[in-house]
Amino acid sequence: MSKTSRDAARAVIQARFRESVDRDVSGLAAQLCEERRLLAPDGMPAAALCLGSHPGVTQLLWAEFQPDWADVVYVYDGTRPEQTRYLNAKLHLTVALAAAGDEATPGVQAALLEAHRALHALWRVWAGYQATTTDALAHAVTEFEDVR
Repeated sequence: MSKTSRDAARAVIQARFRESVDRDVSGLAAQLCEERRLLAPDGMPAAALCLGSHPGVTQLLWAEFQPDWADVVYVYDGTRPEQTRYLNAKLHLTVALAAAGDEATPGVQAALLEAHRALHALWRVWAGYQATTTDALAHAVTEFEDVR
């Protein structure tokens, strides 16, 4: 396999990743905040800060994301567990951020770190699954070959 075909397949997978896996969890986050009766430090209901927070939370999560191909291998079982963990981590981050009044508290930083971990784990599995299930993209993974 050539480096050019590998890089082309990887570019296709990378271009599809964010749009394929990222979902708006702000409505569910607002519901959780209401159920828990969470308030921001200024007394505002945290649920109000959740609604419409999707673009900001998404930007926060993806700002430093860099796809790493080092651990991507062929995946045959799908991505559901990793997708669920990522969305749960994003939900937790959204609630933590709203309850902190959009301040970068230690709790928010911990939630962000966990969400980044979940995003990277999802990346490895998602990219591997794309390469496994799409013949044209199989060259993206070099699990069994050397790239020249």
